[in-house]
Amino acid sequence: MSALRIEGIVGGYGDLTVLRNISFAVEGGQLLVLAGPNGAGKTTLLATVMGALRPSAGSVKLDDEELLGLPIHRRTRMGLGLVPEGRGLFPSLTVWENLRVAARAARLRSAQAEEGIERATAAFPIIGERLRQKVQSLSGGEQQMVAIGRALLTDPSVLLLDEPSMGLAPIIWQQVLDTCRRLADEGRVVVVVEQRVLEALRVADRCVVLQQGRVVRDGTVEAGAELPELAESYFSAEGARR
Repeated sequence: MSALRIEGIVGGYGDLTVLRNISFAVEGGQLLVLAGPNGAGKTTLLATVMGALRPSAGSVKLDDEELLGLPIHRRTRMGLGLVPEGRGLFPSLTVWENLRVAARAARLRSAQAEEGIERATAAFPIIGERLRQKVQSLSGGEQQMVAIGRALLTDPSVLLLDEPSMGLAPIIWQQVLDTCRRLADEGRVVVVVEQRVLEALRVADRCVVLQQGRVVRDGTVEAGAELPELAESYFSAEGARR
């Protein structure tokens, strides 16, 4: 199974340093929640892993292959998939057109694109029922399923999700979490950046917490008593000042 290894990442936006020596690894089959207060560097880290931002120091490896310096489409072909915050869909296009645009961006051949669409509809059968509908006519939950299905086009070994609960009703959010758990159980690395932390932790194996661009907690998730303790320690107003 694949592994994502992040070592000593320092970076941000120009002269603004956001990430300060970030290091952790995630093995295939693990669902990791990447948590922390707003501004901690979570989205910046995902952008760095995907290649949208170039760090000033450090290493990002998929298995033993260095990713830094590679364009986004190469990282996608090597096994990275991203579901961005806000979903990044084209509302005026149909579900099928959104998937085809993503397949073209990933430089998939026609047969590969068709296999990817079949994979997406297998993960979310409702997508298959909505292929000819415009995305703007779908519910928020259905749109999120399209966004995740789009990321599955390339059959990624690493799936990164940025705030997937945004705008979702609790029952739909639980369905998304269950899908993330299943994708991890199939052997993928699944990393979820999420503010609804307690709900996400209930299906997670590990939790990495960032504060001010540094890792302040990296460990397994134990059900029950530890979850409120995590919330109090890292996500309360008092904890955020630590």
